[in-house]
Amino acid sequence: MTGGLVAARALLTQHFGYGALRSSQGKVLGPLLAGRDVLAVLPTGAGKSLCYQLPALMLDGLTLVVSPLIALMQDQVAALTGRGIRAAYLNSTLDAAGQSRVTAELYGGGIKLLYCAPERLDSLAREFRARKLKPSLLAVDEAHCIVEWGNEFRPAYRQLGGHRYLLGDPLTIALTGSATRAARAEITNVLRIPHAHVVVESFDRPNLRFVVRRIRDDRERFVALRALIARVDGSVIIYTPTRRLAELVARALLRVNLKAIPYHAGLTLETRRQTLLEFLANPASIVVATTAFGMGIDKPGVRLVAHWGPARSLEAYYQEAGRAGRDGKAAECVLLWKRADLEWSGSDGPMRRYVERQWCRRRALLAHLGERITTCAGCDVCG
Repeated sequence: MTGGLVAARALLTQHFGYGALRSSQGKVLGPLLAGRDVLAVLPTGAGKSLCYQLPALMLDGLTLVVSPLIALMQDQVAALTGRGIRAAYLNSTLDAAGQSRVTAELYGGGIKLLYCAPERLDSLAREFRARKLKPSLLAVDEAHCIVEWGNEFRPAYRQLGGHRYLLGDPLTIALTGSATRAARAEITNVLRIPHAHVVVESFDRPNLRFVVRRIRDDRERFVALRALIARVDGSVIIYTPTRRLAELVARALLRVNLKAIPYHAGLTLETRRQTLLEFLANPASIVVATTAFGMGIDKPGVRLVAHWGPARSLEAYYQEAGRAGRDGKAAECVLLWKRADLEWSGSDGPMRRYVERQWCRRRALLAHLGERITTCAGCDVCG
């Protein structure tokens, strides 16, 4: 195991320019390189992607990465190929010629990391089985989607265990930014890795300040949002519960000379790609989006994540709010709400209690994830 970590550190420096592994990365890589399946629950900004990218460079054969979003695949593949690592994706953005090119490289042994959506894995696993090709490593990125999206929006997540069987039960790592004890058990059950080594690091991020503000109506909500943006020196993500609201809020911000861009699944792939590129390139970008935006994207300078109402669950809220302050510098996570929001939002009980009660926001969030803290680094209740 020690030798494996030494080799991982050398590759980390060679390909990624970092001098040392983070403590949490070492806790994940040790058992994984020793041949154990791993579930890694690491906070946003902990460098989760390196926990499968480094082993991919060390293992013979292919690492297959299940990723929930096209934008996330594109971002990671672009970063890897820019570092000289043979990576590719198979998704709907590729035309027939592009699909054929990637497939030829794949079966010719020319790809080390292949990204695909869970919906694509069914046919891909059967192709692999027919060709007697077994991946050396299966990585399930953003594994909380198994619990949060798997029942309704993305049922393919619930089938990953069967696909893993078709792939020959390869060594598996599942990664997520937050998961309750029950969610962790469900992830390992669905993936059929009951004896996985589970690494859970502290979810507390002292650089984030959590604020919940009750408002009377949408006019007051918009005024509050403008005031929040006005004092931010950096990028902003505003989460809305619907596509229509993402469009409306973005247009309203444009009318007051705040250049905001909407992002949601109803836009074309090219529009979403351009929005993502602008968000990554512009240090002061404002994106108004539905919930999936920002997942896994390495944007360090987000100084404000604002929610136009409660999220569907407290766990989902922490995932989304955690996209602020990935660089470790101070950032705010603000939730604006009114009573009517709770009547139609479908928010779960913990989410409702979080917004309704005057209690330490940080303690409430971390307690929900099974972690106890004695001091709060900043929220609207504690100061």
